Amino acid sequence: MAFWNRIVGWFRRGTKPAEQGRPDRAELMERRRARQAALEARAAEAQPAPPAIDSNFPTFRSSAVDRGMSRGETSRLAKARLTLRDVFTPAQPVTERSKFAGRLAVLARLIEILEDQRSHVVIYGERGIGKTSLVHILADIARESRYVVVYASCGAFSSFEDIFRAVLRDIPQLYLRDTDPTALGENPGSVADRLSDGFDARQLGELLSQVTGTRVIVILDEYDRAESDQFRQSVAELIKNLSDRAASVQLVLAGVASNLQQLIGYIPSIRRNIIGLPMPRLSSEEVRSLIRIGEKSAGVAFDEDAAKAIEALSNGSPYLVRLVSHHSSMIALDAERMRIELSDVWAALEKVVDEAASRIDPRLLSAVEPFLQPQHRAVIHAAARAASTPDGWFSPEDALSLCENCPPERMLKELNELTLAGVTERAAESEGARYRFREEPLPTYLWMRVARDSLDLDTVTPPTRSVAS
Repeated sequence: MAFWNRIVGWFRRGTKPAEQGRPDRAELMERRRARQAALEARAAEAQPAPPAIDSNFPTFRSSAVDRGMSRGETSRLAKARLTLRDVFTPAQPVTERSKFAGRLAVLARLIEILEDQRSHVVIYGERGIGKTSLVHILADIARESRYVVVYASCGAFSSFEDIFRAVLRDIPQLYLRDTDPTALGENPGSVADRLSDGFDARQLGELLSQVTGTRVIVILDEYDRAESDQFRQSVAELIKNLSDRAASVQLVLAGVASNLQQLIGYIPSIRRNIIGLPMPRLSSEEVRSLIRIGEKSAGVAFDEDAAKAIEALSNGSPYLVRLVSHHSSMIALDAERMRIELSDVWAALEKVVDEAASRIDPRLLSAVEPFLQPQHRAVIHAAARAASTPDGWFSPEDALSLCENCPPERMLKELNELTLAGVTERAAESEGARYRFREEPLPTYLWMRVARDSLDLDTVTPPTRSVAS
């Protein structure tokens, strides 16, 4: 009882226990923290010290949440790096209008075909020419105008049923003419819910002809990869059915091809329902426009000589413009410079060549090496540029037009030697022989390799006309 009286007395008098010779709560917590720190110090002494990290050891320069890791001038460089890696994206298509350069005439024509002519479209051209970027930008613009846009990428084993069942899952069932919105409840479902277990192009056309209250654009990208003739035949029949029923659904097909027939085959019944739209190479102004987007976005500057070299090396390919611009700008930023110089472009060629070589069979690289000697460079360089066609095939005349002071007999002789070495394949046709390199990355490798070995901008002057035209 005396104990409790003493406690009560402390409160009544406002006297703290510490004043009576006992530690208060704050002091107890401080002692506990000190004891814990001592224990941790002893544990750290018992552990071996971690090895010192070399300041030159590679590490990520920015965080995964797109924020720079440092401040001041380094932060300025880091921000430029973050921006440029999003602008110069050789491995990914462009999906934002602010990073889309050139192609405005092609885009305007594409919109005109869809909106005014209500036709289906086939976009064709060589690989890396910007078809996927174009359809992504189209999708963005169309959605702003309240179109329902569904994107699908074809594969080697794509089936008609699998592709279109997935497509229809993104089209709300509310847009079907015979649907009662009040009967659907909170989960209206999609048009795919109306498909039977097995359906064909005619049945799908009938279902899609019911779409009302909006317009639907279905984009089938990488269409050239689909190997099934049945798949392509079904798509052609669907286009015919949709057109005959004046459906509010249009298809946009995109793929690698030299012409419309290569992509869709010879199907006369749908010729009037489809418009082909070729993708040309970038013009000089469009290449400069792409480079300017990087400059304005990141605050960097490309010297005139550097921009000229990138234009020449790219040969009008958006992929190569972004690839060379990416590597050259990263090299300049590594040197803590916001200005990209010609020397950075030449240094970038080392990376471009190494990357291209890594995609090629080593045996093929060994076979082509003798043709990279100085006495053969002019021919191999012209052949590599001539191979910049959708299917890779070119004629001796195509290569001759890109090789100054090269006798026709010498060109034909060396092309045949490349075939004997297993570097190219040869196809004899009624109008003459045609050639193609054995692997797709090989022309880019040779084009860049000759430029790197020569270190002479005159060697990579862009052609005055397109070989693919």
